Amino acid sequence: MSDLKAIRKAAGMSQIQLSQRAKISRFRLSLAEANSLELRPEEMSAIRDAVRPEIQKTARLTSEFELRETVVAV
Repeated sequence: MSDLKAIRKAAGMSQIQLSQRAKISRFRLSLAEANSLELRPEEMSAIRDAVRPEIQKTARLTSEFELRETVVAV
């Protein structure tokens, strides 16, 4: 699995969702995930901007869940 695909999956996004949010064609995204195409720096920046809120939300939820488990265990 490519790093790009792993990042997209960690953000809980489909290729279509990421391509729409980053304004990159799904075809280019698919080729990049298959390591058949190198995305331009501005495309990578757009992808980072698109996945960042989802990754932050996941991290926040994970942190809250771990905190609750700690409180319950005490």
